[in-house]
Amino acid sequence: MMQNAKIRVFLADDHVMVREGLAALISREPDIEIVGQDGHGLTVVKAVLECKPDVVVLDIMMPGINGLDICRELTRKAEGMYILILTMYSDEQFIVRALEYGASGYLLKEAAGDQLATAVRAVAKGELYLGPRIPKHVLECMGRGESDPYERLTTRERQVLQLIAEGKTNRQVAEELKLAVKTVDTHRAHLMRKLNIHDQTSLVKFAIRRGIVSAR
Repeated sequence: MMQNAKIRVFLADDHVMVREGLAALISREPDIEIVGQDGHGLTVVKAVLECKPDVVVLDIMMPGINGLDICRELTRKAEGMYILILTMYSDEQFIVRALEYGASGYLLKEAAGDQLATAVRAVAKGELYLGPRIPKHVLECMGRGESDPYERLTTRERQVLQLIAEGKTNRQVAEELKLAVKTVDTHRAHLMRKLNIHDQTSLVKFAIRRGIVSAR
């Protein structure tokens, strides 16, 4: 980021009112500007890559593909971009996975009013930012999930898994992802084999336990 240039921020949250509130909060800051917004997991990555922001403020629970997997994909595809997770979830598994996937900061929404601008400035400088109530010992837990079978799934398999867990049929998944139904069937079979899961109920339970989707 150039000296004296504004920090360019992209907001990714599936609730329009939340995004509007965050945009209003950030617009008060003379050194920060909003350059883009998106509310659907399947379109966030493309929108971010087109905008080229300095910082992506990203929620975890997103439709289509969750924020942690978006974080993983952005880290692989975009250099010089920092990701700040802004969420209501304080579970250590989420925090650890976010940092392992390349996030530079983790902030709870309850602290956003006081801390968001500070967090954005910190990660824009390449610093690690952990907000209030985020235990510092999470850093010691990183790298312990290497045997996690979920880590073997491709991005496409993660998308298929989440959409199935959201209750969509294979045909609906195919329409969402613009794939042939047969291709979705293949991805579904591969991901279930990798996870050693053999029925849809167990797949949904796995997705809820992982925080990929929330229990309704």
